Amino acid sequence: MLFLQHFLSSPSSSSSLIAGRVFGFKTLTASSKFCSRRKSSRSKSSKSKSKTIIVSMASNPSSSSSSSSSSKSRKVLDAHLHVWPTPGEYSYQEGKVPPVPGSVEELVEVQAKSGVAGAMIVQPINLLFDHEYLEKAVNRYPGKFVLCALANPSPNVNGEKELEKLLHPAGAFKAVRFNPGLWPEKEKMTNDVGKRMFRMCGDKDAVVGFMCFHGLDKSYEEMCELMTEFPKTRVLIDHFGFARGISDPNWQKVLSLAKFPQVSVKVSAQFRVAAGEKIEWPYESTFEQVKDLVKHFGAERLVWGSDFPFVVNECGYEKASQIVNEIEDLTEEERDLILGGSLEKMFPKSFYSSS
Repeated sequence: MLFLQHFLSSPSSSSSLIAGRVFGFKTLTASSKFCSRRKSSRSKSSKSKSKTIIVSMASNPSSSSSSSSSSKSRKVLDAHLHVWPTPGEYSYQEGKVPPVPGSVEELVEVQAKSGVAGAMIVQPINLLFDHEYLEKAVNRYPGKFVLCALANPSPNVNGEKELEKLLHPAGAFKAVRFNPGLWPEKEKMTNDVGKRMFRMCGDKDAVVGFMCFHGLDKSYEEMCELMTEFPKTRVLIDHFGFARGISDPNWQKVLSLAKFPQVSVKVSAQFRVAAGEKIEWPYESTFEQVKDLVKHFGAERLVWGSDFPFVVNECGYEKASQIVNEIEDLTEEERDLILGGSLEKMFPKSFYSSS
């Protein structure tokens, strides 16, 4: 990971600023020894009420026929991933070469093997505000992807005008990522350009995704101000709000956002937010978080995401797509919503590819 060392060792450069505040890459390791299956065997008291436990077909081949039917008919959609061209196809800035392969062709291949029908592709930080690769991807695979642009709050550009060109119907993007780490130092997302872009997203029915890598608490008040002032703008919270387990001090802040009816949460990148001594699939510390989210938001406001391609070197894409199926006490209807139904409703008539 030499390029990250370059970023972090040069705090005076603009690239270092972005890496230090934005990148959030974690060291990637081989996945084979971390992907052992969870052995589920919970003993129950004879006095306890009997209840049906629904598990995934992958972990229990003897699952009921109704569960099997639901799993086969379910359209699985991935709400959070990235793609980027190979270094041979694109001239990356120094220090921005991707740490892992992640072309759109590789994504389509791994999704086909995993039974995932489509995805929302989020503009990666190593491409910054060059959105051309994602535009080509959605044109090449119509009906398979929804695109999420990266908001540009730089003072020396007209970020609002740039965004207007990108957003549907003028452009191909139906969502926008607000990364607080990209705002100039001492500036907030609630500054003039931030409010104008956030309001525009509501006017154009584009979803805003908040990426609070350094903690929800650092941006919580700004987010609440924007959502209160512009309630028409729909919002997605990335990666459980980056709260690591239900004991994380920020977890209650994440749950409190349920008071805003326009807010949904990504049940995504479990490998990034799992807590405990052993961080391995299926990342059981996130299970209680999912149950909390269902209780406060409802499954219709939750969407699963893999964080491809980073997840490939963690537990692998296919296993990532099965994590929600490993969570006991969810109904099949709740699984259907989290694994694709909620995202499809969020972007109607966007996912129609049969391949």
